[in-house]
Amino acid sequence: MLRMVDVTVRPAIGFSGIARAGSGRRVRGSHGPADAPARHPDASRVPGPGRLVASGYIGTRRRCRLPRAVCAMVLALASALTWVVTGPLDTARAATACTATLCVLNASAADALYVHPGSVQVTGSILVNSTNSQAALVSGATSVIANGGTIGGPAAPGGFATSSGGSYSPAPTNQPAGTDPYASLAQCPAASACPTTPSPPFPTVNHISGNQTISPGVYSSISSLGGMLTLNPGTYVITSTIGLTISGGKLNGTGVTIYLACPSYPTACAAGTSGAPFTVQSGGKTTFSAPTTGAFTGLSVIADRNNTAGVSVAGNGTWLTGGGVLYTAAGKLTAASGGKASFTGAVVDSVETNGSNSSQISVIPTTGTLSISVPAPAGLGSAAPSGTVSAALGSVTVSDQRGLSTSSWTATVSATNFTTGGATAAETITTSNVDYWSGAATNTNGTVTATPGQSNAAAEQALSSARTAFTSSGSGSNSTSWIPTLVVNIPAAAVHGTYTGTVTHSVA
Repeated sequence: MLRMVDVTVRPAIGFSGIARAGSGRRVRGSHGPADAPARHPDASRVPGPGRLVASGYIGTRRRCRLPRAVCAMVLALASALTWVVTGPLDTARAATACTATLCVLNASAADALYVHPGSVQVTGSILVNSTNSQAALVSGATSVIANGGTIGGPAAPGGFATSSGGSYSPAPTNQPAGTDPYASLAQCPAASACPTTPSPPFPTVNHISGNQTISPGVYSSISSLGGMLTLNPGTYVITSTIGLTISGGKLNGTGVTIYLACPSYPTACAAGTSGAPFTVQSGGKTTFSAPTTGAFTGLSVIADRNNTAGVSVAGNGTWLTGGGVLYTAAGKLTAASGGKASFTGAVVDSVETNGSNSSQISVIPTTGTLSISVPAPAGLGSAAPSGTVSAALGSVTVSDQRGLSTSSWTATVSATNFTTGGATAAETITTSNVDYWSGAATNTNGTVTATPGQSNAAAEQALSSARTAFTSSGSGSNSTSWIPTLVVNIPAAAVHGTYTGTVTHSVA
């Protein structure tokens, strides 16, 4: 009599992910008609499509020929209606604060957003205020991507140029310029989050090797040429044109705001002054997070509004991960020669990547997690003792929404014994008889390099111990999917029955 064995697998999810707290970036919106520009002097004369024609007259020199009460109502209505008129370009529109994830404030520059080559990746929207006929340029086999948002500005779409294979996703659309969302933010030394200003000269930190920890304060310059420099929580004001420089060394901190001032501090920078820059280069690595309370909540880097020096990261293996918003209204954010910069939001004068296709700027709110999803329970089929059953389990997907400039994860797979009845020796298929192979990735999204633990059937591994299913390295938000195959070798002594076991995928 032929004994048949049915095998069923139950999927399971292991503990996964490292949750990242979102930053409390404040956004200012329109305040409604009270902030509107002066209305058109005659609503009936607003030209172009969509014009509004009102009864009566607007203005003190024309007589309303309706009863006084009716006249007053008509005038009020006409005045309110002119607020919402959207017609041709010469019709005034109320300015509102930029709410995009990346706000490029320069109002007239050519190439205010300039990618040649490299990439800019944003979760949310990109707004470029420049009205220049070439407000933005993407050159080379590179891209500007706004996941889940829009790309645009007053010069779009015609003023958003491409060359040599450059691209935007989605396509740019015409949008009104936005005002500085932090225009009313109190700056140092006035803001309550600023350190007490000592008498000059201000101290200098030049860290060369080993480990060093410093505290908030006003500094002429801070540099790290090797080893690890740790910042205690608080605000660090930098005043000299040497600025904050991480060149080959490492910088980290939690609850930190870097404030880029000028040599005139505590007097504000004069218009157009190049003050303290923030530079990461030559393999330097900077990772810190913004405060979660206080006047600078969510802000990791603030520059004096007139400081043109900017923030730059350059060189392969060099990164700047600012776990908060970058605010440099007069300065440029630059990634060059393979450098990578990441913030949760950015309000800048201009943006540029250059020198390498791997140069990257990511602006991604860190509100996500690292997670894994697995398929539903599956029957693998039937076979006689000494036989084999196998089947594809369905899609496994790891989603990394942590928004890191440099990220990695490892997905691990394990299994229980497959048993039937009372799970005696004859009623058990041990994990040494359960083989797994992940196969190549079936789908990836974002910037990610995904490597299978077992690329094909020849590389299958027994689940007698936990195995690596997939590894990944990337940046920004990304995801990887694969469809693994499970192979069960049924022992010759196995009795008839339906054998059930659990395969667990986890990620960390």
